[in-house]
Amino acid sequence: MRGADELPHRGLKDFGFEELPFKQFAANNALYYLMLISFFLFETYKEDVLSEIIPIGSYATTVRRKLLYFAAKITDTGRVIILKVTKTVMDSLQFRILKVKF
Repeated sequence: MRGADELPHRGLKDFGFEELPFKQFAANNALYYLMLISFFLFETYKEDVLSEIIPIGSYATTVRRKLLYFAAKITDTGRVIILKVTKTVMDSLQFRILKVKF
């Protein structure tokens, strides 16, 4: 259990990036704090919405692979926007559980 203290840092590095892109400290500081806020929102989204679909301890890469990398077709008919996916994707990701409201 020596490495258990490093796991939150690994999650943050997996979510964002390891090297900051700017030369100035103030710009890097602002970007880092925005990345921390985004990581916090991502973790709360995993706990609140995705807890029944994927394990809470999953890293950002796993969430991206499972929930974002699939083929779909977006159709706009009248006043309704429809996301068309295959039955396999619908069953494996349990989209009926996810209730997304805009």
